[in-house]
Order: sequence, then C-alpha cells, then structure tokens
Amino acid sequence: MSDSLRKRALRLFLPFLMFPVSLPGEAMLQYFNTSWAEITGRMPELAEAGYTSLWLPPPTKGSGGLSVGYDLWDPFDLGGKEQRGTFSTRYGTEVELHRMIETAHRFGIRVYFDNIMNHRAFDVPGFNDFAPHDLYPGMRPEDFHIRRTDDGYYRKWDNVREWWSEWQVQNLGLADLIDIATEPGTTNRNFGAWEGATTDKIKFLRHPNNPDYYCYDANGTYVGFGSGNGLTSNYLQQNEDYYSEYVEDYLNRAVRWLLDRTKADGLRLDAVKHITPDFFGATFGEDRDRSNYGYLGQAQEQFNLTRGYSDWNNHRDTVFDTELPRDDAMMFGEHLGAPPAVGDYLNAGMRLLDNDLRHHLNSQLGNPWGTLAGMDAPGSHGFAPGSSVMHAQSHDSEYAARRELQHALYLTRGGIGIIYSDGNHKAGILKGSGGAFPRHANTNFLGQWGDVRIPNLLYFHEHFARGYQVGRWSDSDVVIYERVDKRDAPGMSDGAGTVGLIMMNDNYSSGQARGFTTGFPAVGGTDDDAYLYNYSSYGGGFYKYASQLNQVVIPAGGYFLFSLRSPEASDLWERIGGHPLTILQDGNATGTVSVRRTDGPDGDPGFNPYGVPDANLTDFSYEWEIPRVTSGSNLTFVVRADGSAENVLLKLDGGMDVNGNGQRDHAPATSTDVYNGYEQMTFVGRQGPEKFAARDTARNQIGSAGAETYSWNASDGSLATTNG
Repeated sequence: MSDSLRKRALRLFLPFLMFPVSLPGEAMLQYFNTSWAEITGRMPELAEAGYTSLWLPPPTKGSGGLSVGYDLWDPFDLGGKEQRGTFSTRYGTEVELHRMIETAHRFGIRVYFDNIMNHRAFDVPGFNDFAPHDLYPGMRPEDFHIRRTDDGYYRKWDNVREWWSEWQVQNLGLADLIDIATEPGTTNRNFGAWEGATTDKIKFLRHPNNPDYYCYDANGTYVGFGSGNGLTSNYLQQNEDYYSEYVEDYLNRAVRWLLDRTKADGLRLDAVKHITPDFFGATFGEDRDRSNYGYLGQAQEQFNLTRGYSDWNNHRDTVFDTELPRDDAMMFGEHLGAPPAVGDYLNAGMRLLDNDLRHHLNSQLGNPWGTLAGMDAPGSHGFAPGSSVMHAQSHDSEYAARRELQHALYLTRGGIGIIYSDGNHKAGILKGSGGAFPRHANTNFLGQWGDVRIPNLLYFHEHFARGYQVGRWSDSDVVIYERVDKRDAPGMSDGAGTVGLIMMNDNYSSGQARGFTTGFPAVGGTDDDAYLYNYSSYGGGFYKYASQLNQVVIPAGGYFLFSLRSPEASDLWERIGGHPLTILQDGNATGTVSVRRTDGPDGDPGFNPYGVPDANLTDFSYEWEIPRVTSGSNLTFVVRADGSAENVLLKLDGGMDVNGNGQRDHAPATSTDVYNGYEQMTFVGRQGPEKFAARDTARNQIGSAGAETYSWNASDGSLATTNG
C-alpha cells in the first residue's frame, strides 16, 4: 500500500486541510451501468480517491425496466410509478435515487444527471387505433416532428440523412427516436403530410391531475413543487388559460421539477446540436447572463429557488469559472460537431464536451507521424478551459489512443476532466448501437489490478491542478506546462504562484529530456531554488531542484508531476501507531467497524487497492476498518500533521458547524471549493523532537544551525541562550 493511497484513505468521513492550502479542482467520474444502491455503497471509496462530481445516467423512466434511459418516456417519473411494465428504472427506485444523492452530498460530491429534451422513445402517438394521442404523459402528436398520413395516423420522419444540413439535424430523427418540436415559438417546423410542412403548435393543460408538478399559483407567485404547494386539480382547471403550455414551456417545467426534486447539482445535456441554441437560453445581449429565458435560464432560476441562493445577476459565471464560489447549476452539453456551430450553445450558458480535443489526441497520440506541438497552451486543439469538459471515453465510445496520457492531460490541464467507468458491469450488445451500450470502460477508476495511475492523478489534480495554465514546452513527443494560482495575492511573483509542473512523453521507445524554463524559483546553489517532489506513479517519489529540471528524463510513454511537498501526516506519530485523525467520544478514542468493499462482477477478482490483509484473493472484495461513532454528542476531533502545516481545517459530511460557533465558516455559494464546508479547528500546539542533557555536561550539544536555542539549568535556575 503506497503512502499516498494510505493518507488519502483517511478522508473517509472527515476530510481535513493542512495549509499551505491547495484548491481541489473538479474531477468528474462518469459512472454508468450501475445501480443507485451500489453507487451509494461506493461513495466513501469515490471520495477517498478524489472524485468531486459524478455524471450519472438519466434518472427518468425510459421505455422499459431495462432502458439505459435515453429513450425517455416520462420526465416526471424517477422510478416511483408503475408504468411501461415497471416501477423502478434500470438503476432502482426513486427512494434509492434520493438516498444516493444525499450520500454523495454528505461526502462533498456533486451529482450531474444526463438529461434528455430533444426526443422521446421509439413509439409514435396516434400510430394506429391502439396508440393513443396522449401516449407520452403530458404530450400530444403536435408536440413532435412527425408525418401525418392520409388516413389521420402518424409516422416518424426519417433519421438525419445529410449531416451537413442544419435543417435536417434539427428537424429529423436521431437513432429512430421520436423528435420533439423544441424550436421556440408557435410554429412546428416539420409536421404534416410532407417533409418541411409546418403547423401551429398546440397549447393545453398538460398535467391536470398533478398539481404537485407545478410551482406557481395563477398570480405568478412561487409556491414550490410538491404536494404541499397548496395547488389542487380543481384550481388548475379553473385557471386553465394560465396553466396551458406550449411544448417548450412543458420541457422547461420538467427540468425545473427535476432539479428541485432530486437536488442535483447540474446536468449533462444530451444531443444539443439537434436543438436550436435559443431553446436553451439567451445567446446575445448585455442581460443574457442574468436572463431566466429558455431551458437553462429556467433551470438556473429553479436552482436558486431550491437552494436559497441569491445570485440573480448572473446565472452562468460559475458554470464557466469553477474557481469562483459555485452558485449555479453546472451545465454541459454533447455537441458532436457542426453544423450547427458550437458558438451559440456556449453563448446560451453551457460548457461542451470537448470532442474536438479528443479526436485530435486520438489522431496524434501513439502515431509515429503525430505531434504534441502546441499542446502546452491552454485550450489547444479544443475549447477554452472555461468551456471545456474533457473525456477520453464515454458511454458512446470506448476507444482512446494512449488512454493513460489522455487521462493525465485531462486531469492536469485547464478545464474539467472526466474518467469514465461502467462500474465493471459490462453491458450486452444493444441492437442498432454498434456494440455494447453503454460501452465497456475497462478503466481502473479505483486502482483495480494494482494500477494506481488514476488515483495518483486524482491526488495531484486535487492539490495542484488549479489556477491558470502556462505552456513551457511542446514538440512531437513532449509537452510541458505549469499551473499558476495567484488568487490569494495577485501581485505575487510567478515563482510564488506556480503550483504544479506537468511533463509528458508520448515516445514509448525512450525517455526524453528537454531544456525549458520553469516558473518555479530555479537559482541553483541558493535558497531560491525550489525543491520539488515527483507525485507521479512513474519513477516513484523523488526530489529534484527546479534548477535541475532540464536533466530530468521523462519516462517512455509516461509523465512526471512535480510540485512542492504538501503538509502531510506526521511520520513520527505514524511510526508509533498514531493516525492523522483521531475521533474521541466522551474523551475516549472510538472503536472501529469493518466494511466490505466489492468491485463490479466484471472487475478485479483480487480488488484490494490498499493492500490490506485479505484471506480471499478472488472474491472481488476486501475489508476496510472505519471509525464507529455511536452518538453525535460530546465528540472531539484531533488532527496531527507534520511541521510544515500552517493551519488545519476540518469538514464533517458535506459541511456543518463542527466547531460550535453557531454558523458555517465556509458556506456553499460563498466559498470556493477549497474552503466549501470546512471549519476552523482550535490550535493546540506544536511539538518538536525532545532534547535530553548528556550525563557528562561536557558532551552536551545544545543548539542547531540557524535556530535560537534556550537552556535552563535545573541546579541554579539560570537560563542561557545559544544564538542561531
């Protein structure tokens, strides 16, 4: 078990910070094909590893109990209704869903759900006499792009035939799913007897028997969603004109209900290029960032109302800048390339999955004629860091050239990086999808098979992937860049602000060294020469002075990750069996309880990333000891760190008043991620090595270079000073 893994495991229930402080940038895990209950059980492991957000599959009811979720049937069913032959979704019941979200938030992990607004499932309302017009709850045929036959029935249009045609992309079908007329306005752009025919959209009371699906009274006063909002079916029908909606208004209400009901922290937006950008929000004008217009404008308004936030002047700033206090729902979309162009989707208030960057790296990494030239610059060959969500794999595509290098790039450069996993539950072949769906990940996202590279990257990402990116070198094989963070003191020097150095080598035949200029202090032979530590799993932990970085040989097909050594647990304390964190209940150290941690059925039979004693090496599991607290009263938390720590903060669950000062020291929406939820602890003292006098006073050695030393003579009470 490596030291870094051991120390990271101590954050199981009580994360703590030891200053000098570092900002944990967002590290996202796309976690698919796994039940809500299993994800709930693995939440401690995810937090320990360093994941700070989860992208999860659609929580809404699809066309059946085995549906992955993209053939959406009812956006108001989270696994709590008996319909389509099932009560639960593929992933579990609504009760299990809520428990999973609550657990994630307890561990400080954000939850983003995949969200579908472009289409519904494969069935066609009014297809024949046995297919009712209200087949999809709250919808009618006029809400879709469909063809009307001469005998009054309905059929889907073709799938997109010509991907260069923006009109076809936005008005024909995708993967044989029925296309919704999402275009803003009162005209359906593809409904009737021939392709391109138009008709007026319909407006009606869509959920007359579900007043809990509405959040305003007929006077426009916000009353909230749910059975306690005071609305009734009679009230809706008495005010039918007010509650009648076009299809885009219905979609807006559905996403608001979802965010309120689940308390999700954001959404991944499916197939956005198949919808006009202005459906999502205002794309121009000085007021676009504070506008509540459109799908995202309405979602952000609900996010504020549900959480009690008050950032009404800007609904987008913390979508694009993750180093500000987060007070907006994170929104990122899937756009697989023009047409239409990506610009107005970004302008509408969403980030985008960076397929341009992924395609570029797949064409260059491992290619003898490829190059990494330019890759040291922020946003190179992809979107700007404030717009980018980077991924090597996803549920749609498992291929990634030199995946280990892509993971290293995405988790250390500017932007939000993703690791994809199916929880080691390999899906079967889905007809028409081109293979297994979701795609098999085969990713050691928790250090399976002894592969610690991803947990190691997450550790570096959490501590040092912050601030802006500065390029230092790039050529055909090597890319070198640094992260610089001057937010605490903008006037500080570049050397003082440099927090991390990334050196990567795509040459799998030989190691490479490069002459470059680092931002770290690098005056050889002086105190102004940073002593850096390699945090990478490549080459093992070793130190190198900044002035000697030009001599460093980056391993073949690998990378080094350098920074100053962070405060850690005290080695002296650990050598005598102590732990960095001790929980006292009624003045006594708590006991422990064993929990079993199990990998997925297609995972690692010997799963044991910490290398603890394990009697069965083929049962996919290991046992792990955690503190057992039996009462919430009279608790004391004691943290011991090494001498480089300046201060210690502690977070219980997702954040609560631990120190008893009557408030949360660093509340959500007002604190950056580095402080969010953490509480100031009470300083007790510093302890240095004990010193004892020699039996023969002539052999006493009192004093050390550079330090003032004070000695007291017990026989006469005299005090002496040895100058430093």
